[in-house]
Amino acid sequence: MSFEAMTYGPIGSAVDAAVPHSEADPIGIYAATLALYSAALAGHVEMDTGRPVTVWTVLAGRSAIGRKGYALRTARQLLDPSIGAFLGARVVSGISSGPSLVNHLWELELETAGSESGVDGRALVIEEEWASVLKRSRRCPTFSQQLRAAWDGGSISNTTKVKNNGSQIVQRPLLGFHAHITPGEWATYVTASEALGGTFNRVLPVLVEGSKMLPYNHRPTISETRALTEAYQWATSRKRVIGFTAQAGQRFDELRAEIEDRMIAMPEHLSCYMERSAEQVARVAAVLTAAEQKTRIGKTAVEAAWTFVQYSMASVEKLVTEAATGGSSRVVKSLPDLIRETLHRHAGQATSTIMLRALGTRVTAGSLKETVDRMDDVEVFKDTTATGRGAKPTVYRLVRPDQQPPGEHHTHPETSNAATTVTAGQKEPPSLRVVPTSPTTTTFDLRLPAEG
Repeated sequence: MSFEAMTYGPIGSAVDAAVPHSEADPIGIYAATLALYSAALAGHVEMDTGRPVTVWTVLAGRSAIGRKGYALRTARQLLDPSIGAFLGARVVSGISSGPSLVNHLWELELETAGSESGVDGRALVIEEEWASVLKRSRRCPTFSQQLRAAWDGGSISNTTKVKNNGSQIVQRPLLGFHAHITPGEWATYVTASEALGGTFNRVLPVLVEGSKMLPYNHRPTISETRALTEAYQWATSRKRVIGFTAQAGQRFDELRAEIEDRMIAMPEHLSCYMERSAEQVARVAAVLTAAEQKTRIGKTAVEAAWTFVQYSMASVEKLVTEAATGGSSRVVKSLPDLIRETLHRHAGQATSTIMLRALGTRVTAGSLKETVDRMDDVEVFKDTTATGRGAKPTVYRLVRPDQQPPGEHHTHPETSNAATTVTAGQKEPPSLRVVPTSPTTTTFDLRLPAEG
């Protein structure tokens, strides 16, 4: 994996300079820095679409080995000279219900309503034990909904008995978010229903592990990054609106199409985490650009942001796969792989009815055809030789029926009744390998140690 490919501008330089003095994963430091700095920009910087630029990140790694806390401390050290006052006043933790979230942001606005600089409702939620919050939040039916609205920049409200005539309304939530979790806790508390509802596609999880072990008497020397201090002063001096250059906008449109193609080929329990990946790219690129004191996002910033978001997408796939298989190394198969396997089991071709029955709730007739249209080794046609009444059946057929699914040997059903077998000792394919289609090719090979 290439940490260098995702770093850009003053933020990238600041993190890169801090890495030798920290045992944390460089990408973990980068993720925490993006979350903290973007939270400080909230309300001052926004996209030209009116959307916020806050980047919500989650560090996923084993206790101690993941160095999650180390990554956060390093990020706070390098940002303290520039946004230390904000971090000291606006960091909060332990919020686990919709009413408490709305109340906290509403009170911040109320407290600053009469100040010289005007209303300031910025807040940064940092949860170093996110699993405990997820567990408690299950008791509140509105918490996830309020979180989603806050990320979107939409209005959130709460009904009370006495305050403000029975209601608290925050028209424009300014909420940052950063959390830590272990892979085992992810499997337990990040539920499929919440994921399908869209709660978890608003965060960028990244898998982390310690980068090195420093001597016990090591004293980190993380110097002030003057560029970030000046950029923060620039951003807060007046409203800043960030947009793409023409070239960057064109590249962003290409990425949107690529992300959508990836999602179509994924099972829904994976694709639901990726639904806002395009906007995540825009937000990360906007924060990197604001740190340069610029309002136009260039193509290089988009590529750096895309590399970071791709790493998060790969991390999600790893986490969800591990959760679905109980931590085993077996990979959740994509829809194209499942289609090929179904056709192999039926001697290379099968009707639409048979395919839909075999694939179950994974697909509809429409999504099946759309997926096959993108596959070079499967064709679809109407069987005009079929007899009987009614419409001619739709048939799916392998173009190269002798091609076997990876890691499996199949016996033709017409010559033997033997069941499908897996070659003894054959290794599973790598669970994560991401090759982005960009001028810089980056391969991510994530290794997550088994839970102890």
